[in-house]
Amino acid sequence: MAKSKDNLIMQGTSGRVGRNLVFRLKGDQTIIAKRARQKANREYTSDQRAVMNKFTRAALYAKAAIQDPQLKEAYQAKANINQTAYNVAFRDYLVKPYVALLDDTEYKGNTGETISLLIKDVLKVVDVKVEVLGPNDAVIESGIATVTPADSTSTQWKYTMTEDNPDYENSKYRITLTDTPGKKTVEIKDYGEDSTPD
Repeated sequence: MAKSKDNLIMQGTSGRVGRNLVFRLKGDQTIIAKRARQKANREYTSDQRAVMNKFTRAALYAKAAIQDPQLKEAYQAKANINQTAYNVAFRDYLVKPYVALLDDTEYKGNTGETISLLIKDVLKVVDVKVEVLGPNDAVIESGIATVTPADSTSTQWKYTMTEDNPDYENSKYRITLTDTPGKKTVEIKDYGEDSTPD
């Protein structure tokens, strides 16, 4: 794939040239690519089919997302000059949100104490469920964290404890993130663990 920049002859060119080249416009760029050819009766592995199905679901989500004016506007606000709202929505479906930082320094096992989570995603996470796990992964308590906007690419969430937990230093947190496309991502963090993206 080649890109044409500041080329007065090629600028704005799109379509097929001969049997081998295809010209596409993407933002302010002209993309020159070899024409895709698909072999007849090609056999795909199960992994290839899984990836193709994932991309199909991402495309279906992106098409639906840009039909919603508010959602389209939100995705367009995240796009750069060579992206559309569709491109960003497509990426949002494929990219998992993650806990960028978990701060539990204020949590000493008492009701009413809080932990803070900095969540990163392409657009935004709409729901964060926190479960505090004890020995043998028994659930001590669970609930929904509340959100505080931090900046355009990350969001601060806070969870307030509802149960006393004398063995808090041996606790884990099971955090379930639900993103804008509705997909769920689960992360397990130990008490006192510094969170970094996988």
